[in-house]
Amino acid sequence: MSRFPVTRRAALALAGGSVAGITLRDARAQGARAMTFVTPFAYILAFVDVLNAKGGGYFEREGLDVTVEQGRGSAMAVQQIVGGGALLSRTGVGDHIRASSRPGGQELIAVATISQGSPFYVISPTSRPIRTPEEMAGKTIGILSVGGATEIVLDVMLQARGVDRTRVARQTAPNSPAGLQLIEQGRIDAYIVSAGVPVALQASNTPHVAWNTDDVAPIPGQCYIARRATVAQNGDMVVRFLRAVRRSLQDMLADTDLSRTLANIRGFEIAEMRNAALAPAILRNEMQFWLTAGRENLLRNVPDRWQRGYDLMAAAGFAPAGGRADALYTNEFVERARG
Repeated sequence: MSRFPVTRRAALALAGGSVAGITLRDARAQGARAMTFVTPFAYILAFVDVLNAKGGGYFEREGLDVTVEQGRGSAMAVQQIVGGGALLSRTGVGDHIRASSRPGGQELIAVATISQGSPFYVISPTSRPIRTPEEMAGKTIGILSVGGATEIVLDVMLQARGVDRTRVARQTAPNSPAGLQLIEQGRIDAYIVSAGVPVALQASNTPHVAWNTDDVAPIPGQCYIARRATVAQNGDMVVRFLRAVRRSLQDMLADTDLSRTLANIRGFEIAEMRNAALAPAILRNEMQFWLTAGRENLLRNVPDRWQRGYDLMAAAGFAPAGGRADALYTNEFVERARG
């Protein structure tokens, strides 16, 4: 677990205050520069972009000693960056857009987009399927964390289809097939999960209905964020980080049976890895979102996709109307990493 606990109120408010020194230091072992990267949740195969770069030695070859810490929700991952607890984090583009209009959020900037498409799916039982946001009215929907990426995308979908958000209750649910048990118990009616869950349900022949949230709210999925002041001072580290990740992604895409990739990440405790037959299918499903905007846009922040996502967020009240999405990201470091 992360060693930077933060209250729900602090995570949602992005409270300002003094900024602690960023975790950049000289690594004693080989003179590599050390930094911290925070994932939004515990290790899952969706974070293979960074886990493979770490386990496969890509960061080390770029002269970086990267500590990959596990977060407890995407809102907390944002707060980690604002508070100076890490150099980079992965979070939902929706989280970043919303945070940008809150105290301290203007300090954030996205340096790359790892998931061009939404990695989230809505899961419901075949006996009582929920196939559209309209069918969520009067129901309880499971989300991964309060105020995080899945709750944001839920609200954006409801707004896009004209559904009163107050008519949809929310409850935290696991990012696993176990969420169907909550449905059977009558505690929720559907839940929003990452892409690995429908793959696991399909592999186990568990009846379910699944649809991608991009069908209703096409917002870029996940991005890497940092503090503007930090990247201004440590731009070279960001470039080296992105260069390592890019090479890692390219090698994984070329890894036909994913055996090398799976070997690289075996040192991390990832629950999905316990099923050796299923793990490659989950990985392939996650990897497709890297290429939603085409291989030529690998890691790039694609302007039209970002602006469309921003406009959806603004319509739902999460960002100022008429704003420009390109004020929230930069492609400078991605282009330098590609050179």
